[in-house]
Amino acid sequence: MTTTNVAPSAIEALAGRIFSTGVGAAELCTAYLGIHLGLYRSLAASPATSAVLAERTGCDERYVREWLTAQAVAGLLTAAGPDPASAEFALAEGTYEVLVDETSPAYLGGLADVVAAAGRVLPLLADAYRTGAGVPYAAYGPDGVSAQSALNRPAFVNSLVADWLPQLPDVLARLRDEDRPARVADLGCGTGWAAIELAKAFPHVRVDGLDSDEASVAIGRRHAADHGVADRVNLEVADLADESADWSPRYDLVLFVECVHDFPRPVEALRHARAAVRPGGTVLVVDERAAETFTAPGDEIERFFAAASTIWCLPQGRVGQDPEPVGTLIRPTAMRGLARRAGYADAVILPIEHPVWRFYRLVP
Repeated sequence: MTTTNVAPSAIEALAGRIFSTGVGAAELCTAYLGIHLGLYRSLAASPATSAVLAERTGCDERYVREWLTAQAVAGLLTAAGPDPASAEFALAEGTYEVLVDETSPAYLGGLADVVAAAGRVLPLLADAYRTGAGVPYAAYGPDGVSAQSALNRPAFVNSLVADWLPQLPDVLARLRDEDRPARVADLGCGTGWAAIELAKAFPHVRVDGLDSDEASVAIGRRHAADHGVADRVNLEVADLADESADWSPRYDLVLFVECVHDFPRPVEALRHARAAVRPGGTVLVVDERAAETFTAPGDEIERFFAAASTIWCLPQGRVGQDPEPVGTLIRPTAMRGLARRAGYADAVILPIEHPVWRFYRLVP
């Protein structure tokens, strides 16, 4: 089909959508500056002119003035005054929760880091598409680590203990048992936020976090120390597919949160979790709530998953020997297939509501 026989309205609609996407991407880049330079956080303390904000944050006034202008035009800031050089700027309603408060359920500052990290590796991705090679997580740089950490942390802080565990009453009771302190494994732990929240909620529980990324583990150790739980949260660098590691039964709960779809060898990781859980213990997988079947076009959540898989999850999962990653669009049939190959009888979907994640209890 050529453009000559496509209705102009369809062309105009798509052109408008792509333009809006471009505007959004550019604005996320400006949000990145606001987050990493502390501009939003300074304005959250009190409104400021460009000169005052520049002095507070140690930035150049002319750059700050341009950033303030763009943020006001985008509706993320308000401006009191007609001239950006002298106007006083303040956070617009909602900006604090979405771009400043890192534990707010609405926080999306990590999306700015996604754009920065993806931009860093686009040339590598183009080469990988030609060769079939993977692109290691480390290539995405510090922004890649901070993106995943920032996007996942609010759920751990607000929902892990308050909403998710009550749907698993036997697991919750085990974690509350002070006479027989439970031991938990957070596999694919990233920067440790889930492990830290569990340790804070259950002061007698010990949590071991394992992840293949050295930078994430180093940051997670600092987080654990900052939150006073380093004595009970042990984070280590490990290959979850390593057959030579000690996977003997010792855990009452094994967690995989938003990571199985990334693994180069997910079956091996799930099999090792099965070996590491004690009789009567639980393996809980939290992963993407992709549509149950391929749907084109998809809604915005499905579109995000599909795009993320293309530039982020699948390339990272194709690193190493004989990889077979699933990608971000991990559907229930795919998860059940992985679980059965790993020796489980089934993967039962739990009745936990979440806009982007689905919860599976793996049945031994």
